[in-house]
Amino acid sequence: MTSVPTQNIYNDPSFFNAYSTLPRSEHGLAGAPEWPVLRDMVGGASGVQDQMTLDLGCGYGWFARWAADHGAKRVRAIDVSEKMIRRAKELDGEGRGGMIDYEIRDLETLTAAEDERDKYDLVYSSLTFHYVEDLGRLLREIRSCLLGGSSSATNFKAGKKSSSTRKGRFVFSVEHPICTAPISPAPDWSLVRDETNTERKVWPLNNYSEEGLRVTSWLGTAGVQKYHRTVETYVSLLLENGFVLTGLKDWVPSLEDVRAHPEWREERHRPYFLLVSAEIA
Repeated sequence: MTSVPTQNIYNDPSFFNAYSTLPRSEHGLAGAPEWPVLRDMVGGASGVQDQMTLDLGCGYGWFARWAADHGAKRVRAIDVSEKMIRRAKELDGEGRGGMIDYEIRDLETLTAAEDERDKYDLVYSSLTFHYVEDLGRLLREIRSCLLGGSSSATNFKAGKKSSSTRKGRFVFSVEHPICTAPISPAPDWSLVRDETNTERKVWPLNNYSEEGLRVTSWLGTAGVQKYHRTVETYVSLLLENGFVLTGLKDWVPSLEDVRAHPEWREERHRPYFLLVSAEIA
């Protein structure tokens, strides 16, 4: 049960225009530095081939099109923002021959219809769940629509593992809890002097254990709503809702990344994204 109406900040014209200037908006997956790790978690091109795929919080549709281009059986791409879906369709052109179904839906109220239960081989979500208040409810819906998820729900409640030989997979990313936690000071780099009086950048961490709503400023817009959860909570919610963890990554730029992008060096001081893969238990 949510206590705050879905904000749908990406429908705000000024915010949407600012977001469109980010590298990941202009260059797609190539502009998302965490993508190579997520691609490996998905299993690369072979991980989507002949797979029924669901993309939650699809944004511009970059992953949906990548999956369709690499042989996905069909892709359903969902976002709460009408502007995002419109842009995704514009970028899609001919719609990959009807292989992608774009829908405007709110993840806070999304439910798996009867004909969608045990339907999807893969559910994917990039940088979306930190906007969702009731993540536990959403995870239950995700589980029910994944292959082997709904049919094994009774076994899971009874403490038994799924007997299905094929198990649905789930891959997602969120802003790292170290980034969503701070309240005062707000999440941003600070300058401090060390014992040699040398000025250094640090990331102040506070209120990590205080979960819940955060209201921040981003891309020139005040009042952006996000939900902070600890790493423990993300993992616990998965386990409590019938998943087993198959991968967990605190994403920071690699040394190779920094050689190519020296401006990313300070990002190695703290993880910016949390990347997770799981499957039906």
